Amino acid sequence: MRPFVQAMELIVTDPTVSPAFPAGVTLREAAASDIPEMIEVVNASFEVEAFFVNAPRTHAEQLGEHFRNGHFLLAHQGERLIASVYYQVRDEHGYIGMLAVHPDQQRSGLGRAMIQAAEGILRASGCTVAELSVVSVRTNLLQLYGKLGYCEAGTVEVPDELRQKLTMPVQLIRLEKPL
Repeated sequence: MRPFVQAMELIVTDPTVSPAFPAGVTLREAAASDIPEMIEVVNASFEVEAFFVNAPRTHAEQLGEHFRNGHFLLAHQGERLIASVYYQVRDEHGYIGMLAVHPDQQRSGLGRAMIQAAEGILRASGCTVAELSVVSVRTNLLQLYGKLGYCEAGTVEVPDELRQKLTMPVQLIRLEKPL
């Protein structure tokens, strides 16, 4: 059985593992056909970064590249996409990124639940550590991920695509959490 299916069965059936998703939210793995809707949610979610970037967070080509390297978990309320998160298995390390929660769903616990669901999938895939990175000027994210058990573990190079959008110097801070 695929790790995604195993993890999702565990998340849905075991209340000790199940993250607290708001009522009526359903999860599924994304397909390339979801890209147009994902672009809308991701870019709306990342509008808060307009003070240090001068372009939208993502586009179809970038999401397509992510699909070649990993997976996205989607959360829907009815037919409406309300959140997504990227995850990638890298041997014993799993990577989580591009967490996006639609602005009208933020502060509902959905982001926390999406991270916990991605961690469950990585754990079911054999990962023992989850990694993610945050932009240094988003200090609130360092606090949020700290509450989820992540600790600073260094910095990573800012990708060229992000560097070209920056309006101020930033660092990408790598965070890790044992799974």
